[in-house]
Amino acid sequence: MALKAQYEFLFAGRDEGSFLENYAYEVNEHRGGAGHVFVCLEIQNNPSEAEAMGEAVFSALKTTFFAETEPGAESEGYLRFENSLKAINRAISDFRKGKLNKHIGTVHAIVAAVEGSSLYLSQCGDSEAYLIRKRFVSIVSEGLYDPSQKDGDLFMSIANGDLEPGDFVLFCTTRLLRYVTKVDLSRIVLPSSVQRTLSDLRDQLSGEILGRIGFIGVGISLLTERKSLQEEDSEAFQDFGNDEKTSVVASFGPLMQKAKKYHHIMMERVRGAKIFEKDGMISHFADSIQYRLTREKGVTKDKILALFIVVILLLSAGIWFVRNGQMKNAELLSYDQKLQTASQMISDAESQVQSDKKAAGAILQTAEDRAKEVLNSGQYRDKAREILTKISSARDDMDNIKHVTAIVAADLSSQGVSSAIGMVPGKDRYFVFDAQKLYQVMLDKVQAPISFEQNESIISGIYFDEKDEPAFFSKSGKLYELKDGSIRQMTTQEGEFRKGVQVTDWGSRLYILDPAGNQLWRYPYVKSKDSFGAAEGYKTDGTMTNAVAFSIDSSIFVLNNDGVLERYYGGAKQPLPIDKAPFTPMTKPTKIYTDSEMNQVYVLDGSRVFVYTKDPKTQGLIYNSQIVVDGLSDIRDISLDKSTGKLYLLGAQKMYTVTL
Repeated sequence: MALKAQYEFLFAGRDEGSFLENYAYEVNEHRGGAGHVFVCLEIQNNPSEAEAMGEAVFSALKTTFFAETEPGAESEGYLRFENSLKAINRAISDFRKGKLNKHIGTVHAIVAAVEGSSLYLSQCGDSEAYLIRKRFVSIVSEGLYDPSQKDGDLFMSIANGDLEPGDFVLFCTTRLLRYVTKVDLSRIVLPSSVQRTLSDLRDQLSGEILGRIGFIGVGISLLTERKSLQEEDSEAFQDFGNDEKTSVVASFGPLMQKAKKYHHIMMERVRGAKIFEKDGMISHFADSIQYRLTREKGVTKDKILALFIVVILLLSAGIWFVRNGQMKNAELLSYDQKLQTASQMISDAESQVQSDKKAAGAILQTAEDRAKEVLNSGQYRDKAREILTKISSARDDMDNIKHVTAIVAADLSSQGVSSAIGMVPGKDRYFVFDAQKLYQVMLDKVQAPISFEQNESIISGIYFDEKDEPAFFSKSGKLYELKDGSIRQMTTQEGEFRKGVQVTDWGSRLYILDPAGNQLWRYPYVKSKDSFGAAEGYKTDGTMTNAVAFSIDSSIFVLNNDGVLERYYGGAKQPLPIDKAPFTPMTKPTKIYTDSEMNQVYVLDGSRVFVYTKDPKTQGLIYNSQIVVDGLSDIRDISLDKSTGKLYLLGAQKMYTVTL
């Protein structure tokens, strides 16, 4: 007695992020009959390797079970399946050896083979296999798995038995009887229609399960021999021997019956196609043609042949339609699986970020690439967007992004300020400047402005501790000081200062950052002359052509326009390792702020402030957090009041404070 196995896949429930996949492979002629192998698999908590593990398990099963060996005793199929399990265990062991913690995730799987009338299967985790025979449901996978074998072989024992026509075998990644009773399951099963059975099962479970379950349904029936299509075509045409109407019509009747039979053959080849169902399009079309030909006059052999070609074309079109639909369904399943994997990767990254942030970032990037691939395909767009939002949120959490609301400390617009440029903290006040004027801010009061020299544009300022007064640098390279309430230009031995983009001081020296000249100029202050000496080039190696700002704490930290931070000491560029670097890159950095008394380095980037901690062991930086000021998109300058722990922010027309 030869049996035939028809199978279908099903995924039911809502996404919970695990890797879920079904595999099947069949060989038409193997050991004198057809052979099938199946894997119904779920892998939890290992998104980066789950897909590769699934492929390895399936490959080991089908390669070993269908290996060309000499036929042996009656147990030969059992021995080949046993060897297949050993190959699967070796493949899984290879993945475990590649992990430092030996963790490969939690595996729930059924592996099975159907050969002739024999069924072989094994199981691990919570997966189960059910045999439904004559409305009686049996769990045929009980006792095959030992959960205490945490680091040992997953598949240890084999269940086997004979199948009968009318049997229905159901493989499931979880314990199905939690959600449906045996009685209900037996009522649902229709061995002659695997697809309908799984569809009804999904409807039964729709309101019950919270996770996602994978199923493989296998219907067992008698294998009936059938002539080939070529043989049937030959028979259909054998009576086309003359042009007489009665002979032609008499021959075309059987031909239409053959066409009607084709759709049943195609039904088996391409399952689930309504176009080929009983009383479907092809059957009705064939009946219609036969009806017209038996009643119309002047029907010739040529017309009959032409109509038959139309039937064949319709069959071909139907096959293409169904196959295209199957390819589309496979594509949709692939996209759905990518989103499931991407969702699980988020959890995996979150658990790994403390030990290896770089690896966590790589996992999130892979998840983002998969979600974007699905989004760009036009399928599951809402779900893909949801995953991308979760990835963005996960990055924010891992980067320790803190959203804060700033408090207005002073309203500069009360003195006509429309576009402030920078601020300089003094001993009891702040000095705020725009391109033409200087404003002193005491508490929340803004004093009347003091004008700089006409036709000069101020771009930077410092509090020069050596003279205990603020100084301001212009675009043309002039330096001004506020002395006794008046603006006075300062001089240098060379007559003019070098042009640059920022000025600061360290001890009795003044430093000017000059990206155009690829140099950091240093001017010594000569107290006896109340002026500065000649410029000295500080930098001896490296490049500063992309620098936008710098700050000094004995080392000199340089900020480039792409957000890259560099450190110089003694004029030479030094290594600056950055641990736990943020995922989100800087887009338009403008200021960097630190000093020798601070353990932090603050970098201003638009409405965000990146905070780094100095690492005395490596002389590098450790990324700490990001401060995002909600509702404030244009921050011009930053300063820290170490006595109060408040961060001062300068907007175009207001000063703000944020408590850290």
